Amino acid sequence: MASFAVVRNTNSNLISAIRNLVCPLCGAGMMEFRCLGHCRSDWRQEWERAMSAGSKSEGPRSGKSCAKHRV
Repeated sequence: MASFAVVRNTNSNLISAIRNLVCPLCGAGMMEFRCLGHCRSDWRQEWERAMSAGSKSEGPRSGKSCAKHRV
């Protein structure tokens, strides 16, 4: 049942959990990318995959703010 939770996670949920140091699989605390709970999963590869998928879908960034959001 716990593996189903990982399949349902979107990239943003996975990224959020890892940033908050919560294992996406079992909910235990994490140190860097390693779960400290019973599953002991290493989430580094999933993090890198999610981050690369996110950067591809966002498209290139020019570093300039958009006119709509300028202060």
